[in-house]
Amino acid sequence: MRKLSSARHNIAIVQWYDRDEIAEAIHFELRQLGHEPFFFKADTSVPDGADIVFTFAPYGRFLPIVQQLGQLAPEKRPLLIHWNTEGVPDLRLPWRLTRLLGAGRSWLERSISQSSANRNSLLTLLESKMLRFRYVGDYYYAHKKGLLNLFSDSSAVYARIHSKHGLPTLYVPWGASPLWYADLNLERDIDVLWMGNRHGDRRSELLDQIRERLLRHGIQMYVADGQENPFIYREERVTLLNRAKITLNITRTWYDDNFSRFALVAPNRSLIVSEHLLPHCPAYEPGVHYVANAPEKLAETIVFYLRQPQARAEIVDNACLLTTSQLTFNGSIKKLLTAVNGLKGY
Repeated sequence: MRKLSSARHNIAIVQWYDRDEIAEAIHFELRQLGHEPFFFKADTSVPDGADIVFTFAPYGRFLPIVQQLGQLAPEKRPLLIHWNTEGVPDLRLPWRLTRLLGAGRSWLERSISQSSANRNSLLTLLESKMLRFRYVGDYYYAHKKGLLNLFSDSSAVYARIHSKHGLPTLYVPWGASPLWYADLNLERDIDVLWMGNRHGDRRSELLDQIRERLLRHGIQMYVADGQENPFIYREERVTLLNRAKITLNITRTWYDDNFSRFALVAPNRSLIVSEHLLPHCPAYEPGVHYVANAPEKLAETIVFYLRQPQARAEIVDNACLLTTSQLTFNGSIKKLLTAVNGLKGY
């Protein structure tokens, strides 16, 4: 594999779609750290001249990037680092079954990719099926082939699981980027904000139930779900978070890692009220940096903190300080690059 000759690297960052905010934040922080980052689209060839290929999420097909690198001569092959920010299959499943189904899902996609008949239509049909199994299968396949030089996860829970089962995984929490927050000194005229996709029955039903209970107290919720109101991004998201007293957090499943949302909300000084979460990011302490309760008690919890501005302000201050000084996106990227420089043989 290509040797890293210095601490300053040419780094190709995948862009999964146009105006990819995460890719842009990675690019920004790499520049701050003195590296030379540049973008490439996920569905194009990996560019020449990179010391490191930096992928994350994934929000598309990850294996074609791995397979392209596998076709290069070892001495010309850049290092591949991947920062997983997506979930795993249900944690109640035996891991052996998860691995088996993941390997099968990954194999099926590789097989279709190598076929010539109806390849594109079959891949499109398969695209949204068993995604979490696909992630597991793809990662373990890439590791086994020696093509995944550094694997990391934004969840401490998932990192421990992968490391325990043969995929060495670095825990790299999701920090806050200065691209995502500002102190706009606006009136907090939105009581409760929900932002994001409803993603299935569980989250959607809980959202509607909480909203109905809040209405009984005369409390309105602004819902930016792509249906009632458009999704919010960039400057608009910062503005609405600067107006929201409270931002509601509900996960898609009981075990999901949803702390990336905290990095958007906390530095904009909106109180996070969430259902109970697994310790995916132990730096966040419930009762200190956010408020947690059972789903059926979230509406009453919101009412309490709307009526207790001093209690709300104390938690908001703690969360803002954590995400702007300790748990930063710059620190996340620095941890990844430090690990890369420490790889044996590089």
